[in-house]
Amino acid sequence: MGLFDGLFGDDSNDKRNDRPITDAVGSDPKALEGRTGATGRMLISGLDKAVRIQAGTISRYVDWMRAKNPELSPRELQKAIDQHFSVMATGSGGAAGIAAAVPGVGLITGAAAIGVESLVFLDLAAFYTMASAKLRGVDIHDPERRRALILVALTGSSGTAIVDAAVGDISAGAGGRSVATTLSSFSGSKLTNVNNRMLNLAVKTVGKKFRRAWFGKILPLGLGAVAGSFANHRLADKVVSNVSESLGGLPAEFATPVPKDVPEDIDVPAEIARDVAEANVEQKDGDN
Repeated sequence: MGLFDGLFGDDSNDKRNDRPITDAVGSDPKALEGRTGATGRMLISGLDKAVRIQAGTISRYVDWMRAKNPELSPRELQKAIDQHFSVMATGSGGAAGIAAAVPGVGLITGAAAIGVESLVFLDLAAFYTMASAKLRGVDIHDPERRRALILVALTGSSGTAIVDAAVGDISAGAGGRSVATTLSSFSGSKLTNVNNRMLNLAVKTVGKKFRRAWFGKILPLGLGAVAGSFANHRLADKVVSNVSESLGGLPAEFATPVPKDVPEDIDVPAEIARDVAEANVEQKDGDN
């Protein structure tokens, strides 16, 4: 057992808590938000904003990655995107641990910094999922379909089980279609119901992982930076694995030529932050 295994837990043990929840709250996200703790509310709010990351931002990123790596096949480019996501996510976790360890930073301030970083991780995971879907030609314009793909990426096989329950066994009953393909056939009401059930599951399982990571990142004497990097690396690896399983295979080659006139560099966190900020403004305007 590694130094931080006891702190962050064993994913295999978490499967005991991954059972789909089918109570009345499962179909009512507002009721779920009302009864859940701070971590759950953060997850729900963060997901609402992450879903609104613009399709144009995701397309620009995929085009930029292709232009940077014109010799790569779709499968090879996916591996490059996997690595880029892992580096960004791991770095954000280490930075949060460092911030919490700065002399003079109290527990509450350090916890706030870690809370913000958890939202950053959620944004990065959502962006990575959408970029991976774009690479496969999956339609990412519908907000509810985006939400479903992100939730499957966060919940893994347990989220897939909820999709299975709504349509029957995917592999046996639908010719081995991917979860993404199956979700594209769902009507609006069915997709919303599936999303609400997966959200209920995510609040329990993903929230638990975030809380474990929080305790590691708040450790003193520089241990928080190490623990933060380790925790986010593990979370990122899980998202990568879930995305690979849920989105299905990649085409053998690209159907379009390598994009031209792309930016020299793209600051992905800044691009995401801009879209999320704009979504937040739109949400406030809609509430007024």
